[in-house]
Amino acid sequence: RPLNDSTGLLKFADDGNLAVLNKDGDVELLWSTGLAPAPSNATSHRVVQLLDSGNLVVRDAGNDDTDVVPGDSFLWQSFDEPGNTLLPGMRLLVNTRTGLSRRLRSWKSPDDPSPGKYSYGIEVDNLPRLVLREGSVVKYSTGFWYGARFTGTPSFNANTVFNTSVVVNSGADEVYYTDTMIGNSSLLRVLLDPSGTIQRLVWREDTRVWGTLWTAPSNCEQFAICGAFGACTEGVFPFCRCMRGFRPRNPQEWDLGNATDGCVRNTTLGCGGGFLQVAQVKLPELDNATVSTGVSPEECRDRCGRDCSCTAYAAAEVGEGGRRCITWSGGLLNVRGFSNANPNAGQKLYLKVSASDLDPEVNDSHKKRKKLTAVASTSVVSGLVLLILCCFWINKKKTIIGRRKHQNAEGVYGEDTEVPLFDYETITSATNNFSFGNKIGEGGFGIVYKGTLDDDQEVAVKRLSGTSVQGLIEFMNEVKLIVKLQHNNLVRLLGCCIQGDERMLIYEYMQNRSLDSFVFDETKRGQLSWRMRLDIIMGIARGLLYLHHDSRFKIIHRDLKAGNILLDGTMNPKISDFGTARIFGADQLTERTRRVMGTYGYMSPEYAINGIISVKSDVFSFGVLILEVLSGIKNGGIYATEPHTNLLSHVWKHWQEANCMGLFDPMATGICPETELLRCIQIGLLCVQELARDRPTMCEVVMMLGSENFPLPPPKKPGFLVFRSPRSPELNASSQQQPCSVNELTITCILEGR
Repeated sequence: RPLNDSTGLLKFADDGNLAVLNKDGDVELLWSTGLAPAPSNATSHRVVQLLDSGNLVVRDAGNDDTDVVPGDSFLWQSFDEPGNTLLPGMRLLVNTRTGLSRRLRSWKSPDDPSPGKYSYGIEVDNLPRLVLREGSVVKYSTGFWYGARFTGTPSFNANTVFNTSVVVNSGADEVYYTDTMIGNSSLLRVLLDPSGTIQRLVWREDTRVWGTLWTAPSNCEQFAICGAFGACTEGVFPFCRCMRGFRPRNPQEWDLGNATDGCVRNTTLGCGGGFLQVAQVKLPELDNATVSTGVSPEECRDRCGRDCSCTAYAAAEVGEGGRRCITWSGGLLNVRGFSNANPNAGQKLYLKVSASDLDPEVNDSHKKRKKLTAVASTSVVSGLVLLILCCFWINKKKTIIGRRKHQNAEGVYGEDTEVPLFDYETITSATNNFSFGNKIGEGGFGIVYKGTLDDDQEVAVKRLSGTSVQGLIEFMNEVKLIVKLQHNNLVRLLGCCIQGDERMLIYEYMQNRSLDSFVFDETKRGQLSWRMRLDIIMGIARGLLYLHHDSRFKIIHRDLKAGNILLDGTMNPKISDFGTARIFGADQLTERTRRVMGTYGYMSPEYAINGIISVKSDVFSFGVLILEVLSGIKNGGIYATEPHTNLLSHVWKHWQEANCMGLFDPMATGICPETELLRCIQIGLLCVQELARDRPTMCEVVMMLGSENFPLPPPKKPGFLVFRSPRSPELNASSQQQPCSVNELTITCILEGR
């Protein structure tokens, strides 16, 4: 058992074992190396030594204590008894004959090193893999080892810090995993923390802190999170998709984000069908698989085709063992897709599907030949008609373009827009021809440049790209909205520019950029004192109150986040980016949309899942902002429940334990009054309550922030949120179609704020 104080003693016992004793009261043996007693007539004595590798060893010393004994002669070494940390040179080992297993074991808590409920180690199920377990339940698997890396962890191979290897020692019936450093420039460790998170950490000599290289499991890495025949890709909403030819087994639960029931076939599969290639995936678990060597890809395909119970096959590279044939029967579990940005990630899986679910080019070649003659004759007639229409359209287009050269934006917005128009040459000159040196931000909409007009006025130019997620409708929406909104806590629009396909917005320049560049920056967070943070929160609240209650329209922002809060020279906050905003009628309370737009971590549950918009959607986002500004921690997050850990669940846990003072950013300067901090945290929790009806209005929030006497009700459970980055279109051949009963999600989480 662990010591809970400093009364322990490390010493050699009389029998020559290194031991830990509790000397508080009666001396009690807590632990020893368990070695055979040293011979009484031994000519040498035992010594304990901490090596540069971090390995604590017990060895026999010669007559001279400086004698170095080879590693094979160590009597005991700590590397053979892993705790919660893996160092380079240590081995996570399993002996398939004796059952010996050396695994990492988590602590019970950060302050209690007794064994926790999570373990992490090498397991051999047909092929080696690393497995995280909670007790006996699998929570995460790396996928099997295939010579250079695990099939589910391509990032292992994308670094210059360490190498990983799995060694199969057939003679000793042992398989082990180990890390080795590339050079001696860094210190590296793998930590299994009490929550079951695996962290690969590297020592940053410049900052003298441990930096994170990699963590697991992420959302998609949770074991079998999408069930049988479901595949998961980070950044998709929802992140689980049924493979082609399959549909959700439980559509209602699937729409709510619970996909663990998996998918079933659209068409019952007998002994026929064909194979659909699914590229760049982590191959399924091997529990119900057969692995064969010396089998060609063609023979592997034939084997699966002849076996009526076979559901998929892969001709997988497994390193020194060469290519092996893997065939699966039954459900395919724990499939994960990878982005096209990483072409070396994953392998190819060949899924057996019915003929009706195959690509029409493979399935319907006979039908295509029968229709070819009819299509060809129809195409000739259609082509002539189309040619005539194109000529007419081109002539009309030239006329319109010529007219627009003179009318510019008036032709788009009408005469009542009341927005100043800048010509293209002026903006080009102001931004030094959109030079890289003038670039101050970038997002899905395009790029933001700093510019200086002829009168020396500094401006920010938002230049929409041709593939912008903010199209013409959103651009027009933003111009029409902002030009009619005037408030000290809203960014001021100076004008716009439209030239052909170019669309630009010109704003007042904010010297201190966006709020996230301060709150989440290790070097700048300290500049924000308690009072400055409180003023920023109050300023955002006033701006949001104006949008909801005091402006000419009732406006729902829909993308309130730290990146869309700009700071002027006096650190006064201004809400920006109205491209996704919605105008509500005076008496309108809610609206439902199929196009969910916003940013992961700031979306309210009812909006993210059901597309329901209301002023309470913005209130939720504002509550997240309050907690981020106070803590200096960024929230992230699909709708989920505990034990998912993000900022909201972290704050809620501390609130329930009445231990909130530690939530305030330790890098902040100045005195933080406890009563004011607790009140702000409570207001933030009231804003992020799970049910929209429980959240206060912005009018109430401003009064809560401005008056210590305004009563605060106890907060209810927050709506926990957890999300993450882009999906692979290869994963699901039907990904071009709308997912059944699920909202579309426009992702802006990678942006700096539009």
